[in-house]
Amino acid sequence: MTFDGGQIRTILFDYGNTLVPFSHDAVAQLDGAFERALARHFGRVDREQMQRLREADRLAPYRGDHRENDPVEVTASLVCRLYGRRPSPEVLEDLLRVRYEAFIDAIELPAGVLSLLHRLSERYRLGLVSNYPDGAAIRHSLRRIGIESVFEAIVISGEVGYVKPHPCIFNVAAEKLQLDPQSTLLIGDNWLGDVQGAKRYGMKAAWLRQYDLVEVFPPNPGDHPPDLVLDHLNELESHLGMDGNERSG
Repeated sequence: MTFDGGQIRTILFDYGNTLVPFSHDAVAQLDGAFERALARHFGRVDREQMQRLREADRLAPYRGDHRENDPVEVTASLVCRLYGRRPSPEVLEDLLRVRYEAFIDAIELPAGVLSLLHRLSERYRLGLVSNYPDGAAIRHSLRRIGIESVFEAIVISGEVGYVKPHPCIFNVAAEKLQLDPQSTLLIGDNWLGDVQGAKRYGMKAAWLRQYDLVEVFPPNPGDHPPDLVLDHLNELESHLGMDGNERSG
């Protein structure tokens, strides 16, 4: 089926590895800051064990009922699994602060993305739908890189309680934007959360393959194909039928 960009009225974006890169290097940056904080409070960290546990925690919401992690409980549980005891409230607060600040520091906006969003906002309603357990960190990072105001709605799994592909997070976006799924395009890197989640909800889906992925979910038999496959975000405008003057403006 040929993609008809003329039908689109609303565009929803994923965040990490869609609008901003969030590669293995960024994850290593976060884990490194967290490891140093753990060592300061509890002593030497078994790095291999910590990385294995962190990876399991990151993937856990994509299994079962797709409930998002609680950052407080996940952090306390990680300390228990690594050191055999729960952190005090004061130590837990410090660990959460370190994770928050490390995330903010890791987010950088690629050249051209802000101008692209501004051009799109002149023709479409824009929203952000992100899987991340800490909604405050996402919102802070959006303000820091200067794109928060572009979106009419920002929906974050940590504030909703469920991750994409669960329909609940799409329900919240639909309610905030009063959108029609059939005229909505979601753009994201995650095959399960973004592509399958959007298609199951009745939306159009663009699968972006621009970045080195941390969470890889290979296609399964019976999965919905994306409506678009993008190797770079700058390909989007041509598929939407925006002419050269708009793209260069």
